[in-house]
Amino acid sequence: MNNLGTLLHAQGKLDEAGVLYREALEARRVTLGDRHPSTLSSISNLGGLLYDQGKLDEAGGLYREALEARRVTLGRSGIRGTLTSINNLGELLQDQGKLDEAGVLLREALEARRATIGDRHPGTLRSINNLGLLLQDQGKLDEAGVLLREALEARRATLGDRHPGTLRSINNLGTLLQDQGKLDEAGVLYREALEARRATLGDRHPDTLGSIHNLGRLLHDQGRLGEAETLLLEAHDGCAATLAEGQRTRLRSQAGLADVRRAQGRIESARALVDARVLITARAALGPTVDTTLLLEAVHARLECAAGGGLSPLKAALERM
Repeated sequence: MNNLGTLLHAQGKLDEAGVLYREALEARRVTLGDRHPSTLSSISNLGGLLYDQGKLDEAGGLYREALEARRVTLGRSGIRGTLTSINNLGELLQDQGKLDEAGVLLREALEARRATIGDRHPGTLRSINNLGLLLQDQGKLDEAGVLLREALEARRATLGDRHPGTLRSINNLGTLLQDQGKLDEAGVLYREALEARRATLGDRHPDTLGSIHNLGRLLHDQGRLGEAETLLLEAHDGCAATLAEGQRTRLRSQAGLADVRRAQGRIESARALVDARVLITARAALGPTVDTTLLLEAVHARLECAAGGGLSPLKAALERM
C-alpha cells in the first residue's frame, strides 16, 4: 500500500495516493503502535501528501508528531529520519510565513547533514536548497544565491540534468534571478526546467504546471503580455482540471492569470478569477499569512482599485505582504 501510494504521489495522483497512505497508517498504528519506525514513515508520507495538497495545518500536525517521536525514540541510530522530520517541518513553517522558526530547524538539519552524510548527499542538497529559499524569503538574496547555486551545481553533477531534484534547483535559481531583476538569465533556467518537465512528467503534473506558471509570470514582468497570457491560461486550465480548489499551485495560477488580464485591461475577466470566494478558500485552506494567500489578496485589491474601488485595500494588502 505504502509503495504504491508513493508511486501515485510521485505521479501527481494525490487523491489516490492519499487513500493508500491513510490505509497504511491506520493499519500500522493498530499493529505496530504509534512510535514504530514504519508508523512514523507513514505519518511523514501522509504529512507530505497533505503538504502538497496545500493543507498546511493538517500536514503540520503530522510532521510535529513524527518529529517529536523520532527525537525521543530513535536517538543517534535514527538521525537520518529525525533530520528528515526536522527539514519537513521547517519547510512547512516557511510556507506559513513563520520564517524565524523555520530558520532554526532548517539550519539544524543542514549543519547535521553536512557533518554526518557529506556535502553532496541528496539529503544535504535538499537542506542547502531549503535554507537558500528561506534566505530568499527574508530578502537576503546574495546569501541565498550562494546556497542555491551550490545545490544546483551538485545536483547536476550527481543526479543529472533531468532529475526532479535538479529541475527544482533550476527552477529555484530562476526564481531568485527574477527577484534580482535578472529576467533574461531567469528565463533561460525557467525554459530548461519547463522543457524537461514536459518531457519527463507530462504537461499536467503539478511540477510542470508550476513551471508553466513561472515562465508565464516572467513573460508578464517582461511586458510580453500575449505570450504570458497563453502560458498562464494553460497553467490555470491544467490546475483546474487536476488539483483541488484550495491547492497552492492552483490558487497561484488563478492569481497569475488574473493579474495578466488586469494588465491587458480585461478587468471583469480578471475579477471573475480572483473574487471574494477565492480569498475565503485560500484563507481556509492555507491560512491568512501564507504567501499565496497574500498574493491573492494583493491581486484582488489591484483589481478592485482598477474597478474604481480606491487605493486603501491595495495599501492594506501590501502592508500585510
